[in-house]
Amino acid sequence: MSEQSITVRAPKVFLESNLNFPNVDTTVTEVTVTRARCIDPTLLDSFLRTMRHGSDDIIKQKINNVTEKGSTLRSKNEKCGDFVRTELYPNWKERSKVISYCQEQATLMKQELDDKYILNDQESNGPQVATRIDPYAERDWKTDQQARFRQWKSVCGWVQNNLQIESILRTTSEGILNQRCDANQKYLNDFQEFMTKQTTGK
Repeated sequence: MSEQSITVRAPKVFLESNLNFPNVDTTVTEVTVTRARCIDPTLLDSFLRTMRHGSDDIIKQKINNVTEKGSTLRSKNEKCGDFVRTELYPNWKERSKVISYCQEQATLMKQELDDKYILNDQESNGPQVATRIDPYAERDWKTDQQARFRQWKSVCGWVQNNLQIESILRTTSEGILNQRCDANQKYLNDFQEFMTKQTTGK
């Protein structure tokens, strides 16, 4: 992936929900993801927080809404399946797209840093020619190098933190689904199949 941006948005079902979101900024339901926003992820954090609250944080309430009392086991499982496929998995998908984009940008940033600083430094021991012309060139070069490595490390840290959050939320949600819906269903495995179908169109 190049540095091109991607746009992610909350699934339609999520946007039409009548559920209340206390203390969550629900205005961030669409975001254009760029490298700059991976470096300063304030808006991405708001988007992910909104999406997580609208699905995993209130999954018990969501399931209760679709599996009202009096449902037969079959109809209950069918409704759970519809909820998972039309609402939960699309929500997970959009969150994954945000994190994956920043993860790929971190990889690109590291490659660019290696090309610009590490390899050049090994070959020339820094900006020697520029130093003879400008005595502050080496200092500026090192300052720029340190700043760019800090940005890369920051993006890496953000990605790892959000991957961990997603893993915890999905595992917890799968446990709740197994309690309230079909206990024999492997929801996380099904999500991987869902993602594969979305990617390949098969």
